[in-house]
Amino acid sequence: MWQLPRLSTQDILIYLRKSRTDDPMLTVEEVLSKHEQMLNEWVERNLPGCAPVPEENRYREVVSGETIESRPKVQELLRRIESPRVKAVLIVEPQRLSRGDLEDIGRLVKILRYTNTLAITLQYSYDLNDERDRDIFERELKRGNEFLEYQKRIMGNGRILSVQNGNFIGQHPPYGYRKIQIKEGKRKCHTLEPIPEEAEIVKLVFQLYAQGTNAHAIARTLNGMGVAAPAGGAWSAASVKPMVTNDHYIGMVHWNRRKTVKVIEQGELIATRPRHKEYLVYPGKHPAIIDQDLWDAVQDIRGKMPPVKDKVKYSNVFSGLIYCKCGAAMSRRQYKRDGVERSAPRLLCLNQTSCCTASCTVEEMTAEVIKILRAAIADIDLQIQRGPSDAALMQRQLIAQLEKHLDDLEQQEYTLWDKYTQEAMPQHIFAKLKDKIYQERQQTQQALATARENAPEQVDYEQRRATFHAALELLQSPDASVRETNLMLKKCIKKITYNRKMKNNNNRRFGTPEPIELEVSLNI
Repeated sequence: MWQLPRLSTQDILIYLRKSRTDDPMLTVEEVLSKHEQMLNEWVERNLPGCAPVPEENRYREVVSGETIESRPKVQELLRRIESPRVKAVLIVEPQRLSRGDLEDIGRLVKILRYTNTLAITLQYSYDLNDERDRDIFERELKRGNEFLEYQKRIMGNGRILSVQNGNFIGQHPPYGYRKIQIKEGKRKCHTLEPIPEEAEIVKLVFQLYAQGTNAHAIARTLNGMGVAAPAGGAWSAASVKPMVTNDHYIGMVHWNRRKTVKVIEQGELIATRPRHKEYLVYPGKHPAIIDQDLWDAVQDIRGKMPPVKDKVKYSNVFSGLIYCKCGAAMSRRQYKRDGVERSAPRLLCLNQTSCCTASCTVEEMTAEVIKILRAAIADIDLQIQRGPSDAALMQRQLIAQLEKHLDDLEQQEYTLWDKYTQEAMPQHIFAKLKDKIYQERQQTQQALATARENAPEQVDYEQRRATFHAALELLQSPDASVRETNLMLKKCIKKITYNRKMKNNNNRRFGTPEPIELEVSLNI
């Protein structure tokens, strides 16, 4: 009969997470405290005489998320499991670790299995090296994922019904409203209540837009009035435009206007929230701020604006790479008059009216980035000539020696068992030798884990040089695809922080700006 191996509380990690199956009336802290008490009692019953599991071995997940990637504490737990010191993870039930998809299930099973880590619950202990235990554990995780999908469908139907009834179910109320709770009979529901001061700003935005004022000019007006933007700080066109399309302001509620869509890009699953043309709209319970005539006038003006053409979708080769010192993204602008280009395309800060950073031409930025790539290639060439450092070589040799020693110890253990079973070795001698090998293996595993943690990251500088060289060639080629060049640059550059001071002549902004200042973070 299988028995729980000898464990110390130093060898056990505790993981706690609130689930949808828990009492919804309890807070996350209350649920975690309740479960922690249950696990503490399990330790007292099954490991008598041992001290409680130390605080550094307890992981409390307070972030809600369906997948492992969305929960930071379980990620820390899985990294900790790689240490040979950890022998078991103590949880209320397997589904607390994950209710994610098959990819998450496979990741959990693989890590627990190949690190020889037990998954201990209040009812059962799973040894993932045992085929039967592994099958039961996988079934439990899959059952949790099926229940999660079922719950999501039920909750989705409930949300649609709530919207149909005119309730506001969003997390963040639109600017001009506060979210409140009202009671209808015995049922509580949420709706919106206008904030008088902010409601007046909303009316002003719609009135200015109806008069033909564009979003940039409206933002400048609001900043001049000293009004704080919805997210704090200064107003911009990006914070004005969503307001004039938000039908909450005419007393409506909507659902699935920005439904999450998952797509595959560059071999990775990415969640996006595009704006949908078709979504559910129903009369809301909240009062309108904007009357229907003003709303229709604004929408009529918006409808006359020409749509963005697909051919300019990928016009900025530095998209997602260059940010102003204020934190805003740098945007490409091409100024035209009567369809004729007035000047060369430029890069400017989206928050330029507040941070007052001077813009630059795309040609100027291209020249600066070319210098950056050439300097990086020169540094990589120098690193290739130097070769790995003596410290790195010694660390690799140490890891190789420890791995070989572990293999030797494993072979010694097999030989010891053969002698015990076939040559009738005395049991007391066998036990003594086995304990010696076990202790030595534990020490070697610990030393190997430490060596791997301290080992410098191995970088393929030849491959890195080829990537930087390819990015340089694409950037210099006039025929290169903007999209392809942008993706290649992102493989070389993490982020560029831009700054450029304007020339001040008698407090007037004229003349050539100061030189461009860049702070660069490279993928080297």
